[in-house]
Amino acid sequence: MRPLFTPIALRGVTLANRIVVSPMCQYSAARGEANDWHLIHPNRAIKCRLRKR
Repeated sequence: MRPLFTPIALRGVTLANRIVVSPMCQYSAARGEANDWHLIHPNRAIKCRLRKR
């Protein structure tokens, strides 16, 4: 199995695989809560990446 799809433990938390999304722009959050921007942004990044292939 490739390392990307194997579990990894970080500071007591075990992730099922090593695929993660980087932290999002916290300045876009009101009172530290996610909003529409946080829901839409990852999808835009994925669509952009797919178009470049």
